[in-house]
Amino acid sequence: MTGPEREAVALLTGPGMGPVLERVLRPAGLDTGRWTLRRVHHRPGAGVSAVFDVAALHGQLRRPEAVCVSTAHPPADGTEDTARDGAGDADDAARSRVRLEHEGLVLTAWRHPHDPWLPGLARASSPGVVGRDVFSAAAPAALTEISYRPTRRAVLRAAHGPEVRYLKVLRRGRAAALQSRLRMLLDAGLPAPVPAAEPEQDVVVLHQLPGAPMAAAVRDDGAAALQPDHVLALLDALPAAALDLPHRPSWTDRVLHYGHAAAVALPEEQGRIERLTRTVELARHGTDPGPVVPVHGDLYEANLLVAPDTAGRFGPVSGLLDVDAVGPGHRVDDLACLVAHLAVLPTVSDRYTHAPAATERFLAGFDTVVDPAALRVRCAGVALSLVAGARRSGGPPDRARRRLAIAERFLAIAQERAS
Repeated sequence: MTGPEREAVALLTGPGMGPVLERVLRPAGLDTGRWTLRRVHHRPGAGVSAVFDVAALHGQLRRPEAVCVSTAHPPADGTEDTARDGAGDADDAARSRVRLEHEGLVLTAWRHPHDPWLPGLARASSPGVVGRDVFSAAAPAALTEISYRPTRRAVLRAAHGPEVRYLKVLRRGRAAALQSRLRMLLDAGLPAPVPAAEPEQDVVVLHQLPGAPMAAAVRDDGAAALQPDHVLALLDALPAAALDLPHRPSWTDRVLHYGHAAAVALPEEQGRIERLTRTVELARHGTDPGPVVPVHGDLYEANLLVAPDTAGRFGPVSGLLDVDAVGPGHRVDDLACLVAHLAVLPTVSDRYTHAPAATERFLAGFDTVVDPAALRVRCAGVALSLVAGARRSGGPPDRARRRLAIAERFLAIAQERAS
């Protein structure tokens, strides 16, 4: 981990961010009241971003605000969010952003939703605009933010009466590629989300799919209805045309980056993390990943929807989400991504009592189609990639260490099988 990134994480997670928040809020006539750090997002080599919840003051009134701060350099393409009818205009967006130096670091900061990297986020965050443009209604839509990664992407749920849509907000120029992937997967018979309209300002509008995330089924009964063969059939159905898409490194391909991020988040275990990182990096080159095939690229329990009344070649799988990374890769990386995420579910909540047995069941099934040692090496890499986020997302204080231990166990078993 480079020195500047260490300094950035320390600064953004420390107590001295008040002046930065004040600089962002002041142009809107707001004073900084109490504030808390919601989450830090660290992409090694690409910057550190943080989201702060602020109880801002407008005179005597308190007003909730979200302020984002990033070390990433803002886009140089003149990106402005040009939302209309209540979402704010370009001048409002410009007033919501500042570029400043604070304690030796150059930062870009903005009031949510005026993310300089996501030109459509302000429109997608406006109930009135979404009600009009997505549902053709005069009444505003009800919006719920599902996820937000500053500078990268956001997903919002929009409801208008019984109708529901999902809005995926992407960086400039990326929506058309996602729309094309969705059409390709739908044509191949996969249960991908169906686009509801052509993208506008890089916002992809999607119809709702049936079912619930696989995690709920794991919590209930270990996802007993979902078999390894169902997952393999889903991956087998990925079309050959995906091989012509750009290749993206897998989580384990980037293990050096994620090892650095883990060491920054868990500095008291730096030596242990560095040893594990080096060993996984060597082991991934020393095991057989199998042939290059079409892959999902981020296959884990949140991106698989299951429904008890769904049956067919994919079993209870009713939805395949987050297909941005579909392209060429190794099947073992998709399988390792799913298994490692199942393995860390007990670190999220003690309600996942069935997760260990489910993890072993899927491992046994996947061992029949990929090299078992390669699978566990890559499980170790994925589990290691989840350490940093565990430390900075709240929850049990030992969550990050438990994930580190899970990565070590996967690697130890891989070494036993390879010997």
